[in-house]
Amino acid sequence: MDEDEVRIPREREWSPRVLDDMSVEALHAYAGQLEEELARVKGALAAKTDYLSKADSLFKS
Repeated sequence: MDEDEVRIPREREWSPRVLDDMSVEALHAYAGQLEEELARVKGALAAKTDYLSKADSLFKS
């Protein structure tokens, strides 16, 4: 391993919940949580994509 290389530990992989035993209310709540998380991920992705786009345009000039 290169001295300058930094290893970042991976988070535990996501695994889906078992839905069979969840009530309709619990499923609605879970769906809401997933929608919030998806919005958060999309926001982070948009911010990083914008940042990379700006960096690319800076170095292409």
